[in-house]
Amino acid sequence: MRAVGPAVAAVLLCAAASWPAAGAQDDDSRPTDAAGALELVDQSIWLAEEDEFQVSLRILDAPGDATVEINVGLPIRSRSAFVDRLADPFTGLFLQRISGLAVPEPDTDGIVSLQVATTSRRKAESDSPLLALPAEGVYPVSLVLRSRDGRALDSVHTFFVHTPPPDANQPPLLVSTVLALSGTPAVNPDGSVDLGSARQSLQTLADVFDPRVRPQALAAVSVDPHLIDALAIGERPEHTALLTRLQQATVNRQITSSTYVPLDSDAWIAQGLSLEIGWQVEAGAAVLAEHLGSQPDRSVIALTASASPELLQRLRQKGVELVLAPEALLNPFGEPVSTSAKTSFLLPTTADPMPAVAIDSTATAHLARANSTATAPYLVLADLAVRWFEDPQQLRGIVLAPPLASFPDSAGLGVLLDQIAASPILSPVDPATIVERIEPDTLRQVRPAEENGFGEDYRAALSDGQRIARSYQNMVDPIATVGTPERELIETLERALLLSGAYGLTETQQDAYLAVVAQTVRDTVAAIQPPSRQRITLTSRSESIPMLVRNNLDHDVIVRLNLNSDKLDFPDEDFLLTRLSPGVNQIQVPVRAKTSGDAVLEISVNSPTGLLALGESQLTVRATSLSGAGVGIAAAALAILLLWWARHWRRHRRAKLELKKSSVSA
Repeated sequence: MRAVGPAVAAVLLCAAASWPAAGAQDDDSRPTDAAGALELVDQSIWLAEEDEFQVSLRILDAPGDATVEINVGLPIRSRSAFVDRLADPFTGLFLQRISGLAVPEPDTDGIVSLQVATTSRRKAESDSPLLALPAEGVYPVSLVLRSRDGRALDSVHTFFVHTPPPDANQPPLLVSTVLALSGTPAVNPDGSVDLGSARQSLQTLADVFDPRVRPQALAAVSVDPHLIDALAIGERPEHTALLTRLQQATVNRQITSSTYVPLDSDAWIAQGLSLEIGWQVEAGAAVLAEHLGSQPDRSVIALTASASPELLQRLRQKGVELVLAPEALLNPFGEPVSTSAKTSFLLPTTADPMPAVAIDSTATAHLARANSTATAPYLVLADLAVRWFEDPQQLRGIVLAPPLASFPDSAGLGVLLDQIAASPILSPVDPATIVERIEPDTLRQVRPAEENGFGEDYRAALSDGQRIARSYQNMVDPIATVGTPERELIETLERALLLSGAYGLTETQQDAYLAVVAQTVRDTVAAIQPPSRQRITLTSRSESIPMLVRNNLDHDVIVRLNLNSDKLDFPDEDFLLTRLSPGVNQIQVPVRAKTSGDAVLEISVNSPTGLLALGESQLTVRATSLSGAGVGIAAAALAILLLWWARHWRRHRRAKLELKKSSVSA
């Protein structure tokens, strides 16, 4: 910042002398309970030399002879003074008051506009009011609506910035804006969709990035994938329409990578679920790519609850190059450091540290603090300007994540994005540019999550749920097509498993999501009926016996029949993979009888991997033909019988011959 010259200093002293110190305005400057309301609609924020300060107001229920007063305070160049001014707008020294401004005729929307010329030098003669701006800085402004007798009816407090001429030695403040939206699961265990306040936030996001209004605004998007998924499965027409608008709004925009739901990654790592974190990341990316039509930037990921070094190392292995970390998740510095170090730093991993940038929350906190949503974006802009004025020669950066819930519509957010782009002392960039231009060299730690949301049995319950879901998937996945009921059921099971791990859920809520998986699959596979008990007769040693299996579903499934018997052999295998069509299916099973008589054939119907039991049954098989051993014994007996008969016949024939000879001799 250039030094304040003697002439300017004299102006400041004169101005200060004309106003009392703290509580500088007259007591009646504070609004009374009288009728009349003043609302800010729009204003100019960046004023170069000789620019005009313009403000648009909506005045309600004011008397016809009411006037507007403009009070301008001394320029601010430190955040401490800025915060003090926010705490009490009537505190501090005032530079100039312009009173008695007549209220112009409102336009068709009930809005009046005021313009006041500015100058860096006082002019002795002028027909219109002038604001004397003796130095660059952030100027507080109070607009007061007064009655004819001078009573203050209402007031609005805002800021404008007197910017310096361009100077190559004064780099702009790098500002990266990330429009982030996170929340609790929007899909309930019963499958119903409840977006709550997230619906309005998604609407704001779609409006502010409407390609017809703001096609070039530079800002990244970080939205929990489960919210987009909830829109996609919602049956309401407004959900479909909103999803279409979000698809259009996010074309060619940076969409950061994210887990499907916010995770307490420390707890997942502690429970040995590091691989499942990757499953969450992949599921989140798939949802964003499918429903928004844009691939997320997998090189950038936003943290939500925590991050252990092991997690960061795994993310690096998956191609993550930059982490966005809310300041609240980071341990404070042990020693004072520069603003740039707070913005761009390194996070410890089990190998090389990972670059990261901190998401500042102090600037956007004004959005919730402001009395009016119309003034809120100007408070944020003034805060950013004060940061630049504190040290304009140093290159610094800041990452903003304006909470979308703070904006009832896109107007305020649009003002913020547009004015950052229009500022001569701010430069909109993406998060990676901050790291490139402000090389991180400070190591910071991520705080552990405040609570461990896992019960001791969650890992086992999740594993069981995944096993059950995979078993059903194996029954239909090779034959199911996109959009079919069976494919939608697979997605329902996967969604319930993913939602069960959301940070902040109670054990009861986790169990409710996991119970959906087991109950849904159990109810579905109950429609598969194993063969009924029956008696089957074999008329030959080797034969195929028919089994009747009923499929009461409206789609095909693949099942595994496990076969077991002490008296039957199975020439092929003791199991059979078969596809069941809806209705009754006759399945031919090749068998070979070991012995004649009755044999019990035990049949169990399972999923293809055998992990999901679908039912059991028994068949009684009667073998009436001889076995190979019986045939051999019978043949031997017949041979002996024939030999005995032949010998007996020969002996009998010889005896008859001898008797005949004896009779002849006699």
